Amino acid sequence: MNPILSIWTKPKQTIQYVLETKTWNYGFFIILVASISIGLTSFADTGFLTNLPLVLIILLGIISSFVGGIIGWFINAGLYTWVGKWLGGTGKFKEMATVVPLSSLPIIWMLPYNLLLVAIYGKTLFQDPYEMGSLTNIPIILFILSNLLLLGLGVFSTVILSKAIGVVHHFSTWRGFGTIMIIVGILLIILIPIMIIIFFSFFLIAI
Repeated sequence: MNPILSIWTKPKQTIQYVLETKTWNYGFFIILVASISIGLTSFADTGFLTNLPLVLIILLGIISSFVGGIIGWFINAGLYTWVGKWLGGTGKFKEMATVVPLSSLPIIWMLPYNLLLVAIYGKTLFQDPYEMGSLTNIPIILFILSNLLLLGLGVFSTVILSKAIGVVHHFSTWRGFGTIMIIVGILLIILIPIMIIIFFSFFLIAI
């Protein structure tokens, strides 16, 4: 079974296969390839680092994506293990860490598309939009297509992650999704007051 292909048609069987046959090395591989895919355009339209050569901008994007991916991998695996047990799960951190990277598999399929964008638009892709009020330097249809692709792949990644949590904890996919939502809710409860404080701090400074 090739997880990169089988995850699309047999997600649950693929997750079980990886859980039984793969080690964390496979997780590192998935995150590395996914980081290359997303890192190619991670600084697009930001205007950051545009004084650097194109190759270096891309390399920094890949490195930052990989480091963030590795940190997020282990933090999320711990949270999904912990919160899942609130819902009656029985999974262990080692098992969760083995399957969490599978949610990044759909992002790998953005690699050809992002390579094409870089090949066509080069450094222009990473510069601040030229026109006032514009969101991007590429044609708006491509910008919309890119975001629709990311949205669709993100939804499927969430489905995979929900199934993976369910497999590890020996409960349903819906309960796996509930585990994710509980964590999102906790983060919102923590972050919203912080953002409000920051906003009013800047407002008070401005006046």
